[in-house]
Amino acid sequence: MKWEDGVQYATDVANGDIDVCRDVQLACQRFLNQLENKEWRWEFKPEPVQHVLNFTSKIKHVKGPMAGKPMVLMPFQIMLICAIYGFRDKKDASIRMVQDVILFIPRKASKSTLIAIIGLYELRFGEAGGEVYCTALDRNQASIVFDTAKGMIEGMPEQLKAQYSAYRHEIKKAADSQSKFQALSRDSKRTGDGKNPSVSIVDEAAQITERNSIEVMNSGMVARKNPLRIYITTASFTKETLFFENMQYLKSMLNGQAEDNPRWFGLLYGLDEGDDWKDPKVWAKVNPMHGISINAEAIEQRVKEAQSKPSALNELLCKTFNVYVSANSAWIDKAVWDDAPMMDKTKTPEATFIAFDLAATRDLNAVATLHRYTENDFAIKFKFFLPEESLDFVPTHYRPIFMQAVQRGTLKLTQGNVADYVEVEEYIKNETITHNAKEIGFDAWNAAALVSKLYEHGLPVKKIGQGMAVLNNPSKHVQKLILSKSIAHEHDPFVSWQLGHCEVYEDVNGNKKIRKNSADPSAKVDGIIAMIMAFHCSLDNPLISNSFGFRAF
Repeated sequence: MKWEDGVQYATDVANGDIDVCRDVQLACQRFLNQLENKEWRWEFKPEPVQHVLNFTSKIKHVKGPMAGKPMVLMPFQIMLICAIYGFRDKKDASIRMVQDVILFIPRKASKSTLIAIIGLYELRFGEAGGEVYCTALDRNQASIVFDTAKGMIEGMPEQLKAQYSAYRHEIKKAADSQSKFQALSRDSKRTGDGKNPSVSIVDEAAQITERNSIEVMNSGMVARKNPLRIYITTASFTKETLFFENMQYLKSMLNGQAEDNPRWFGLLYGLDEGDDWKDPKVWAKVNPMHGISINAEAIEQRVKEAQSKPSALNELLCKTFNVYVSANSAWIDKAVWDDAPMMDKTKTPEATFIAFDLAATRDLNAVATLHRYTENDFAIKFKFFLPEESLDFVPTHYRPIFMQAVQRGTLKLTQGNVADYVEVEEYIKNETITHNAKEIGFDAWNAAALVSKLYEHGLPVKKIGQGMAVLNNPSKHVQKLILSKSIAHEHDPFVSWQLGHCEVYEDVNGNKKIRKNSADPSAKVDGIIAMIMAFHCSLDNPLISNSFGFRAF
């Protein structure tokens, strides 16, 4: 193993010779820019990197088919080592540049092996009295890295092995009673309080919703010359974590949206916007261990299962493709929705139904107009309203989809910082008159004033409860129609984006309801909810035919 292999990996990625997601490409280009920068405080020294690699070469694999064989790091892992150990202060080469590291990568990417190596190296060659802690959600997860490190010691050459003393719950550096390598967990009494970490390893950081366990460890590192914090994880089912905030911070630096902080380095593997997870061509870009420790045939089998089994989809997206999703079942793959026919505005509907979903006064409001031609032939269009000042509160990563909706005319920005229900009222009134709508369905929450105005105009408003028993039938009905491509629409990306954030919630009686993906509080599903309510109206007004429709009370 040579340090040059890490630089070559970054070069190949930056040049497009290795297919990765945009975040990794930006990270590699940033690394190369730092390498070439002669005008700043830091310079790259290959000797410390090679020292780590030489140490690694004396370690043997602990588990799997490679057990007992010498450790060989992959190029992306060597690049990570280059970033951590290579950049040094020009005035004092003992001071490292990088202090915070993120490796965001799917399962089976040898995460535990890599950080166990780093932990052992830091214990042996770091400052005197070094304290290396591995933290995780629970004791079992926290012990994975620790147990891997113990196994590595057992397989070391005797001369190196003698540098460590391995006990049941800790590893110590020989002749240094103050040193320690321990596994901690959030659910343990052994927290970070009172500790002075030199290295803090947070394993599966994306799962830890309780912030204190991480923050306490970080605060205890202030006296260390070279503190090292490593967050290593696969995506999870919630974004309400300190890790997600840190990852977004790094993303903003990579994208030039925040001032660059050279103390941070990270490789964030995943899918790009628009990537089709069913396409084998994108699988390798998600995981650099694809074809090595990751079997392509196994992924193919899981992909096929997820296409016909929605309950398996979120697990696949989260753990195999590193996508944040909900722990609940995904509703419909938005690719199916995107494959529906384009709405034909020249067709005359048998009946039209309208539904609206009002959010808080400063949030998104949605109106859906449903045209019914036959029992299995529908078309739907959407209109959204948002106070223009509320656009400032849309997360940066969602801003482009909102602006695209504005440009297409799907989203109307109203003046001020609160919803302009007069504009919503006028739109609904015009839609009702234009299409002679039979019913206007609404969720009663926050809608009293608008409903009163519509009622004064003599429009056919109807309250639709939001309980499971009410929405179960229309939700299932809409799902069936989408899967059979029986709902034509305008192929608006804003609506497709919303559908991709829908999840299925099921009660003890088997009733199903569609709701927002709990992993992402910033996501929107208002248009989809309005569509389901419009179909509720349609089911309550069946065609004059042999159909009896479905009534939900």
